[in-house]
Amino acid sequence: MKIILWMFSLLLLTACYEDNIQTSPATKQQHYSDKVLKAADISDDGQYSLISDNDQVCLWDNQTNQKKYECLQGLEAQLIELLGISKSNKYFYTSNRVNIHLYDLESGRLMTVWTAGDNIINDIAMSDNESTLVFGFRSGQASIVSVESNNITTFTPHRLDINSVSISADGTKAFTGSSDKTAVLWNTKTGKALQTFSHSSRVNHVVMSPDAKVAFTLDAIKDRSFWLLKIGKKFSELASSIKFIEFNDSVITHNNQWLLSASPKQKLQLWQVKDGALIGEWFAFKNEDKYRSSVIKINLINPKEIATISSDGVYETWPIKTVVKS
Repeated sequence: MKIILWMFSLLLLTACYEDNIQTSPATKQQHYSDKVLKAADISDDGQYSLISDNDQVCLWDNQTNQKKYECLQGLEAQLIELLGISKSNKYFYTSNRVNIHLYDLESGRLMTVWTAGDNIINDIAMSDNESTLVFGFRSGQASIVSVESNNITTFTPHRLDINSVSISADGTKAFTGSSDKTAVLWNTKTGKALQTFSHSSRVNHVVMSPDAKVAFTLDAIKDRSFWLLKIGKKFSELASSIKFIEFNDSVITHNNQWLLSASPKQKLQLWQVKDGALIGEWFAFKNEDKYRSSVIKINLINPKEIATISSDGVYETWPIKTVVKS
């Protein structure tokens, strides 16, 4: 009954949109690197951008368009392909897929180093309460790390590579997508699977809402589905006939009404969760001498503004229409 009421409220809260897909030029464009980026993140409040070009890691203040402090270089910065900024801007982390470094964001001081041992990390996520990290490995294993105690617990939610991970705001649930053609919602304390979602091919991308009510999965061929996690049911899918959709990043936002996605070929898109309809589409800056530019990170930095970073090292912001309740 609660699930039915929740779905009904979701439909009532969904905005009314014009028939045309919304689009616009970027309202801000700042160039942070001349090299091709390997990884990037944008803080939830839009204050900072963290970027890696495999040789150095730099933290930029998006408001002043300046680096907060000198970039990380040397062994700490080489081959960094995964990174992130914590919810309150207390920490940032970096990884070369074997070692994970946790830093104090305000000072840039190194706080903790974890190692994956013989495992190779494919993806990392940190809970909004900043208590817990999840590492997804190529072995099908996943490690849960306590930031405070440094305790590491390893589980095996999949038979093959974990390609993408997401974690609930309170750190109690993880959602992982694997080459074994499943996405699994599981308990981070026990490793117990709470729901398993089968797909037609390997699951390349997953994202879960912070409250762990809704999730999205994207496989390599045709499945691009929205799920009610508590009951394990699909309720919509992307309304797109395009084959082989690829997302570099995504976020579920606005009380679980919208999915924002970042894709190759300069594209960022806004989807309606209830029916998968495309309601917004924008195109990131591309250098004229480049074959293409990928949007590698996307975030909603306030209710009316999207921020992105492209593989060309360009930070941009984009306006979105005000939500109008039906």
